[in-house]
Amino acid sequence: MDNNSFNFNNEGLPRPKYINEYRKMGDMFRFKSGKEKSYLDKLLLQIFISLIILAFALLINSINVNIAKDLTIGIKKVINWNIDFQSVMEVIKGINLTEDQINEKKETPLLPISSNKAFIMPIEGEVTSEFGERVHPVFGTVKVHNGIDIAGEYGDKIKASMEGQVAEVGEDSTLGKFIKIENGEHKTLYAHCSKIIAKEGQRIKQGEVIAEVGDTGLSAGVHLHFEIWENNLPVNPLEKLNNP
Repeated sequence: MDNNSFNFNNEGLPRPKYINEYRKMGDMFRFKSGKEKSYLDKLLLQIFISLIILAFALLINSINVNIAKDLTIGIKKVINWNIDFQSVMEVIKGINLTEDQINEKKETPLLPISSNKAFIMPIEGEVTSEFGERVHPVFGTVKVHNGIDIAGEYGDKIKASMEGQVAEVGEDSTLGKFIKIENGEHKTLYAHCSKIIAKEGQRIKQGEVIAEVGDTGLSAGVHLHFEIWENNLPVNPLEKLNNP
């Protein structure tokens, strides 16, 4: 061990080498009666005390900021009724919307058609092509005609032959613009339309305007192609329309 690092007192105990410096620092912060401190001691004391005060102030400020944040969050949760009220209103609106949707689903379901009286003519006009085999007006070949063709003027209003729900609205190269309505085991098709008015999924009353007559798709002229399907099989619309 380095003997220069320690001094020995009268009792033979080692004494730190810098004990005198430690005592000087202690003397600087102790007021001894009858001893005047030097200007340097006072300056160092003031700087040290100032640093302690500054550190304490910064610590308190940091603590206060955290406390303020916690208090702000707590206040908003407890007494900020405006924010809570808005949240409650949003929940209420959601509940009302859900109830409306439930009530809509609880509407009286469409009754399946069980009578020929449930069908009416979709437009007033002459039947120019009947149900069954026929010579196709475009191809000139014998083909099965799954519905009837009804003459009409371009833009004539097409009415729903039966009550039901719009199952499909579309357009293709054969049917042109078309609309399908279904009710239980029955379906009706309206094709070659110039304009579709009803929307897919819409509930339709019998006689309600759903489309307009046209000549879209594979058509030899302005007319309405009308079909009735029963249990997924096409039936003669004239039998359904003419019988009481």
